[in-house]
Amino acid sequence: MPPLVYYKCSKCKRTHDSYIDAVKCEKSHLAAVSVRELEYKSGAYPFRISLLFPDGKEQGYITDDGIYTGNEVNYAYNKNKKYD
Repeated sequence: MPPLVYYKCSKCKRTHDSYIDAVKCEKSHLAAVSVRELEYKSGAYPFRISLLFPDGKEQGYITDDGIYTGNEVNYAYNKNKKYD
């Protein structure tokens, strides 16, 4: 039985059949150039943040329950929606 060879993007963990495709995937992910805290609810960590990327796009994130423990999966928020 021949072994399976694949390459994994270190950023998103997606697997690729070729090394070149995996490198392209890694290079396609942008790193934030700045972080802005928008709102705190309780605790030491912000409830909402905004990230600025090198291409000029600003993307906001909000915690699931407003209390960041380090394990939440954050989701993008709509800038026009009011969050309590």
